[in-house]
Amino acid sequence: MRKQRKELELGHELALSQIRNERDERLVRADKLATMGALATGIAHEVSTPLGVILGRAEQLLPKQPDDRARRAVTMITEQTERIFAVIRGFLALARGGQPALRHLDPTSLARAATGLVEHRFEQGRVVLDLDLGPDLLDVACDARLFEQVLVNLLLNACDASSEGGRVTLSVHGDRERVAFVVADDGVGISPEVAERATEPFFTTKPEGKGTGLGLAIANEIVKHHCGSLTLSSGANGRGTRVAVELPTAGKDEHG
Repeated sequence: MRKQRKELELGHELALSQIRNERDERLVRADKLATMGALATGIAHEVSTPLGVILGRAEQLLPKQPDDRARRAVTMITEQTERIFAVIRGFLALARGGQPALRHLDPTSLARAATGLVEHRFEQGRVVLDLDLGPDLLDVACDARLFEQVLVNLLLNACDASSEGGRVTLSVHGDRERVAFVVADDGVGISPEVAERATEPFFTTKPEGKGTGLGLAIANEIVKHHCGSLTLSSGANGRGTRVAVELPTAGKDEHG
């Protein structure tokens, strides 16, 4: 009886220790998320002023451009600056506890828009970017600017992980319930330990000065606000990395 009592007491202590550890981990994560929100809000506030100056000067220059090429260049500056403003407003809304402005959107259009935004980076890195779109995809309910930013982040991470001559594929497939956006590269791959921690705020495996540890954390939070999931895993035969984002089709678990 004494032995059984000691075993029960030991089991009780171990259970309490595990609960305390899990609670501490949750508190640390909550603190990191709060810090990430405060940091994102501060950065957004500071960036808004110079962006406004850039946008204003670009709008002044636009009527003065003598040829179509120069006009297109200034128009591109204006459009991309306005895009950054929209993304910042979306980040600020989420940081303040708001919900994304959801609209029914075609997954194909979202994928094409995201790949269009990163094409130049892939060309610079001499990495091939493929787009694999499934047939008869149902709409998803999402904030286009925010979700495109998720895909852009995943694609740029895949590009950075690939060597010259490497290949990255964005696949979009779905059924009646969900649509999956999968970014796969043929780089060095990812360990299960890193995959488990990759979405933690401020966790990064990139060299100092190359990564903040916020990209995947922010992407994960955006996906959660869209009632979706983001998972990382190693590719086939341990080669490369696979990141899958799943969203419910429009009308499933929709909010906002």
